[in-house]
Amino acid sequence: MTVDAGSARAHLLQVAESDHAQRVGTAAWLDRELAFGAKVFYKGWLGDDGRLEKHWLAGPQASVRTRRALETGQLEFMDFPRLVDLVGGTAEGLHRIQAAELHGALEEGWTSVAMTQESSRRPLVDDDEVAVFAQQEGGYDELAARFPLHVLCQLTVPVENAVHVVESLGVHHRGVVDVGWVAHDEGDSWRLAGDLDAHIAQRFGGALTGALRRATAIAEEGTGASPDLHVDLTGVGFVDVAVAQVMVLAARSVPGGQHLVLHDPPRLLRRLLDALERPDAIVLGGPVTERGSA
Repeated sequence: MTVDAGSARAHLLQVAESDHAQRVGTAAWLDRELAFGAKVFYKGWLGDDGRLEKHWLAGPQASVRTRRALETGQLEFMDFPRLVDLVGGTAEGLHRIQAAELHGALEEGWTSVAMTQESSRRPLVDDDEVAVFAQQEGGYDELAARFPLHVLCQLTVPVENAVHVVESLGVHHRGVVDVGWVAHDEGDSWRLAGDLDAHIAQRFGGALTGALRRATAIAEEGTGASPDLHVDLTGVGFVDVAVAQVMVLAARSVPGGQHLVLHDPPRLLRRLLDALERPDAIVLGGPVTERGSA
């Protein structure tokens, strides 16, 4: 699936199920950013010998555009061990590095900046680690909201533990490109597209939990916003029972007064929810443009 790096999708999580698939998706994203004249910062793993020419970015598999960008400085690579040393293992340190790279590029005359990094393979085994991870990713959101910045985060499922995969989807729910489906925060709704089946049900559950959690947090900030999560399913072609069960379980665990509002759900999903004894917290509605019918 091609990564859409449009202005409304400045911070994306790309999920892949093999190193090859991850490289293909990342290469397409890089090629687009470089072609549009962005200064690109890439952070990845070089291996024990630390030789860039052994990384796919610079090796025989690399595109001519990527190799040329490395030579001209349009694309800069930083090895993860060096990054860890520079940031001191903290989200604040990483934010300083990101801000310095961004401002330096803009001062050099680049009109846009792009950042991507391979998975740090953090275990995220407890709430404290998840909070630090969320703070780290929030730094990207803050920069992307203020500057011409695109960010692509990479998650390769086979090299991660299950907790990291689920939590990563929760943190990144506002912009996800997964296998067969995508999710984007459109401001007034969470928009899904593609096919939602058993293969990605666990990952979808992580993203859904994150979206519900964020809706609650926004309402608790005193903005007057409703804690309800409005999900635009217009672009969803198929939903199976595993994903329907995820929706039901999530709805049964939401705080009192919060609803999962499903706009324009496929007919099959309606039948599955009825068979699963749809809880009151799930509300079925028409298209998002007809919000009043929910």
